[in-house]
Amino acid sequence: MSSPVTFRVSEREVYISIDAGTPPSEVKVDKLQRAWQASKFSTAKLLDPQMLLQTATKYAQHYSKDSTSSIPFQVAIAEIFDADLTLQISDDDMTVTASGIVGYGGDALTQESIIAKLKEKKITSGIQRKAIDALVQHTNEAPPGAELSVTVAKGKHPINGSNAKFKPLTDDARKRVLRPQLREDGTADMRDLGAEVTVDPDHPLLQKIPPSKGRAGFTVFGQELEARDGEDRDFKPGDGTHISDTDANLIVADRTGMPSFNENSVQVDDVMQLSNVDVSTGHVKFKGSVIVTGNVSEGMKITCTGDITVGGYVDSAELRADGNITVRKGCIGHLIQSGDNAGQDEDDDEWIPDVSTKLIAGGSIWCAYAQYSYFEAQTGVNTDKQLTHCHVITKGPLAIGGEGRNARGKLIGGTIETCDHIYCGQLGAPAGTKTRIYWSLPPADPQSLEHLNSMRTLLAKTLARVKVVQQGLNRCDKLEDGVKKLEYQKKLKIELRKLKVRIINTRTSIDSVLEAFEHHPVLRAMVSKEVFPGILFIFKEKSLRIKERRNGTMFLLQDKQLRVDSLL
Repeated sequence: MSSPVTFRVSEREVYISIDAGTPPSEVKVDKLQRAWQASKFSTAKLLDPQMLLQTATKYAQHYSKDSTSSIPFQVAIAEIFDADLTLQISDDDMTVTASGIVGYGGDALTQESIIAKLKEKKITSGIQRKAIDALVQHTNEAPPGAELSVTVAKGKHPINGSNAKFKPLTDDARKRVLRPQLREDGTADMRDLGAEVTVDPDHPLLQKIPPSKGRAGFTVFGQELEARDGEDRDFKPGDGTHISDTDANLIVADRTGMPSFNENSVQVDDVMQLSNVDVSTGHVKFKGSVIVTGNVSEGMKITCTGDITVGGYVDSAELRADGNITVRKGCIGHLIQSGDNAGQDEDDDEWIPDVSTKLIAGGSIWCAYAQYSYFEAQTGVNTDKQLTHCHVITKGPLAIGGEGRNARGKLIGGTIETCDHIYCGQLGAPAGTKTRIYWSLPPADPQSLEHLNSMRTLLAKTLARVKVVQQGLNRCDKLEDGVKKLEYQKKLKIELRKLKVRIINTRTSIDSVLEAFEHHPVLRAMVSKEVFPGILFIFKEKSLRIKERRNGTMFLLQDKQLRVDSLL
């Protein structure tokens, strides 16, 4: 027996049809629900969640009024919706997010319809086929109304090329002395620093990794995003080295010795190795590098053209190196009380300590800790733990216990003179120990100085030429031949006008270079943990005095002004 209840669709609406004369007992809500679930329109969206109950009620009312009607009872109960797709384009045009909502009895999304929607928005690049397939599958299999959001198009950010880099192919003495050897039981033998770091002729030392090309990117609209190529850098062999005959990006050794690295250059120095430097060895003066596996005793001096590496302590001694100085343990000194400073107070603002330990390096200085020591280094000073009552002069950064926010070392007392950044964990001490930091502007780069000097030379020559031309004009007044007089005057006046224009342009160029010298990068003193009273920052005639305890703090020299900011 066929069911008196059927369903049909007209455009987007689904109608229920109940045969005329069907008793209401056959059209109760539970039977309508079974019929609805069995129909092919069951996934359409009911106009109301209680639509079938309302239909049963309306039919009962209709039947009670006109049970003899021959016209079937019909009413719209649901609506058909196709799957819906919306696109969200990121502000930077680099991603497109598609949200697919499963339809109600209508058509699911297809690859073609999704791609057509993308093209409609002019999205042509970085199309993600797997994401589109996932949307299609979702709208075919998930229940009506379920939503899925996926990234259907991705732009590609440009990748700038890498600058030329330099890779050391062997260790130097510093790495050796900082790496004690392990015994068989796994413990470190602090006296065994491993084999000496020496190389033979033709040993590979430094490899140049050439700059790489940048890779352009694109937006989802196909717009190309340019990328910068990496910058090349000079590759310089030093003494005792040369560029390989077979590889233009490789520096090899010329002789047997110890390699000493300076970023884009390397040299091979002769090496002197001593157990200790004391009265038994006398002062050391050597053309090359010096390795001391033990200590440098009081009153001793080491002077060399390469690096100095000390495995133990430096105690009231003097070390001078054209390269780097490394002291694995500590630098220990004391104040020297002489006639010049006997009356000075260590708490005076302008107090400069005269100390017994002195390290002067053409490169950098590294030590575990230092007290009452004088450090002078061209490229920076690094202390592992603590720097106490020292006098430091450097054109590079001062890092105590690390760099940036990771610095954990202590800088207490003394005087620091630098034109670069300072990193430490603690600045000063609870007792208010006076600690002075003198900041100066970084030196001008050699190319700018060379340009300035050439402009000044040109200006001097031009002024001298103006004087000669002016003298020529004065002599023209004495000429009796009027024609020649006018001719010479005309030529000299034209040249004089050109010279004056050149003077103006040259002076403008000089002023531009001098103005550029006045603009300096921001210098920072980053203190990661705490700052105590007694700190004095000085820049020329300006000063900044810290009178209260502070937590992590950033001190700045910015636009020739001393500033304080919290370290967030």
